[in-house]
Amino acid sequence: MDKPPFSFRIFFTLKNLIFLFSVLIIVILAVIIGYFIGFNQVQEKLDQEREETGRLMAKIQEISKVESNVSRGVIRPKVHDVQAEKLKKELKELLEHERLSARHEYAPKDKKELPPPAEPREIVPVKACGAKLVIIMDDVSYEHDVAAIRSTGLPLVMSFLPPSPRHPESATLAASVSGHMVHLPMEAVTYNQEELVTLRVSDSTETIAKHIAQVKRLYPNVRYINNHTGSKFTSDELAMDRFIGVMKDNGLIFVDSKTIASSKAKKITAKYGLRYLGRDVFLDHKDGVENVKKQIREAVAVAKRHGNAIAIGHPRPDTIRALKESKDILNQVQIVRIDQI
Repeated sequence: MDKPPFSFRIFFTLKNLIFLFSVLIIVILAVIIGYFIGFNQVQEKLDQEREETGRLMAKIQEISKVESNVSRGVIRPKVHDVQAEKLKKELKELLEHERLSARHEYAPKDKKELPPPAEPREIVPVKACGAKLVIIMDDVSYEHDVAAIRSTGLPLVMSFLPPSPRHPESATLAASVSGHMVHLPMEAVTYNQEELVTLRVSDSTETIAKHIAQVKRLYPNVRYINNHTGSKFTSDELAMDRFIGVMKDNGLIFVDSKTIASSKAKKITAKYGLRYLGRDVFLDHKDGVENVKKQIREAVAVAKRHGNAIAIGHPRPDTIRALKESKDILNQVQIVRIDQI
């Protein structure tokens, strides 16, 4: 058979080159478009958070101005009370509207729903006042959080959210707080208030390692990390294996907030020869001072039963007040740092 004409061979080659070049152009365009769509989505979220923060700060400044005016005698106390009450009501409504108030991941529509149970523990008899209780205050992000926690006069452990546009100074604040922890955002099954940077089940070991390295740069004195949300992440065995491996390599200890009953934290920490530390009691999964006091009594009872216990709360007004008013109960145990149990 005769060979095809030379011109046809050139045409065939060019045709394929043109086809491949077209495919390449389409792929590059798809990558560029995908990048800008993702970038714009993140930017929109950042802008939204800045707007929310701006509205809150403006309202807080109004309240401060009213307080300042009454102290300088510019307005009468009665007028101050009316104005301050109005502004505080508006601030509360704004917080509820923006849904920025600290909430557990599982915060249910059904108010009777209980938190996931703690891991079973053996009973360990202890002498009077020998039981130890760690009270971790999660979601610490602002100066007023730190001030509120310190106002209790109790050695509470503050767990700081990593910085974000909504709370950019959290790492700076942590530098002045001894024994602080990091409240690390992790992927949830369902949660509509996710932090901008959240560890995901799909993250590789390298991605997790980079994230933990950044946490260590921001919080050079941190030793303990507990999860913010994380029901999906902590219940995924492979994700937790990658995470705990990275934590061990960095000399860090994980404290399981136990946001889901199927958490794999205990199993994986045992695999790496580490001691499991997990939340026993949530103090404020229900609003109201009396509800928090009830949980404080439960935390003390668990500490007495097992020799120690870990309770988790938030710097909310009801929680702070309940802690202040429960000194007689809390005096039945030793309130200690996480590294003392």
